[in-house]
Amino acid sequence: MKRTILVLMAILVAAGSARAARRVAPEALGTVRYEVRYKWGGVNTKVADATISLERASWEKQDAYHSHVAIQASSIFRLFMSSDYLVDIYLSQATLDPLYFVNPVKKGGKYEYFYDKKAGVIRSEALLPPADPVSTTFPMDGRTMDLATLLQYVRFVTLAEGASQKLHVLMSGKSFAATLVLEDKDDDDRFPDREAERFLVRMTERGLMENGSGKEITVWRSTGSDRRILGLETALSGSSSMSVSIVE
Repeated sequence: MKRTILVLMAILVAAGSARAARRVAPEALGTVRYEVRYKWGGVNTKVADATISLERASWEKQDAYHSHVAIQASSIFRLFMSSDYLVDIYLSQATLDPLYFVNPVKKGGKYEYFYDKKAGVIRSEALLPPADPVSTTFPMDGRTMDLATLLQYVRFVTLAEGASQKLHVLMSGKSFAATLVLEDKDDDDRFPDREAERFLVRMTERGLMENGSGKEITVWRSTGSDRRILGLETALSGSSSMSVSIVE
């Protein structure tokens, strides 16, 4: 379930298309608050508060954007999530290409991705004590990225309605195939007071959860210059689902 929420928020977003949208408007920066809800039958309960920020920063002496994802679970959600969820990523200001990802986990562990454009590889480092560190490499092809980078990718990508892109999503040190589709450039159902586009992220190899659920994530994005993520939703096992909505 933690992985589901990260994708939803932090979610969990090509090379050519992203470079066409590399200019980030000032109003796209800052911190946005969200409410995370779990639905099952007649149950519709808030399980977490979340924030996602995007600010100018530097990474290894180059201009960058820093995004911080924080999920603070409510008391009921502590049954599934023993601690708050934190993720930090850095993106190049010039291209919006990812540079670095880190996700601390319990017992002093962490997942890291180092995006080495010069070498053309993504180096994955998984530290999960007491096990030994595990290193893996993936191709840096502009279509392989972690979940938090996927979120920013969706914010700034340019697609025609009905167009799709093949992606690979990095989760827990492994790579999984996915497809991104712009389903509707003028969706007014979920957020009738906002002009929004509706995207679908379809995980084709496995879902967000270990049991295979959470394979399709619907994402609503503002069409304004702020390019805010307005909300997300995914079906889980059975009749349950998870939704995220912006708090304004």
